[in-house]
Amino acid sequence: MLDESQCWKISGVRTAVDFFRAVSLLVPDATHMFLEGSPDPDIEALLADAADDADYAAPVGTIWSWPAKNQRFTVRASPELFARLSSASLNHAEPEICDHVHFYRGQEALVQWFDAFSEPLLVSKSVARKRVERFASAVGGALTEGAA
Repeated sequence: MLDESQCWKISGVRTAVDFFRAVSLLVPDATHMFLEGSPDPDIEALLADAADDADYAAPVGTIWSWPAKNQRFTVRASPELFARLSSASLNHAEPEICDHVHFYRGQEALVQWFDAFSEPLLVSKSVARKRVERFASAVGGALTEGAA
């Protein structure tokens, strides 16, 4: 779990199209993406193509509805997957993609985003500020320091 006081915080990211189009600017070296939610079958198929056998390592965002409603996906992060998700997002509302999304480099948490597309996302300060600023600009978000 990322400590909010030790993170960059980006608010105002509202569309999956913009987010997935720009996420490679933020975490080009991410190895895994963990998603939780109730994705549309089209999105589920897309995620299945990038599935990884690794355990779901991100903090759990929705304990009470899993596994009855929400599902958890562990996928290999790649620019190709992000491009496919961005394209698919043109035809799907954000809740049809995921509720929570996290990015890791190996065992290191880089991005934590509970309540994706409505709450601010947290970015580890191991990610260079310049990258965070570029990403925030690309998605129309606002960058702030984490809460003290």
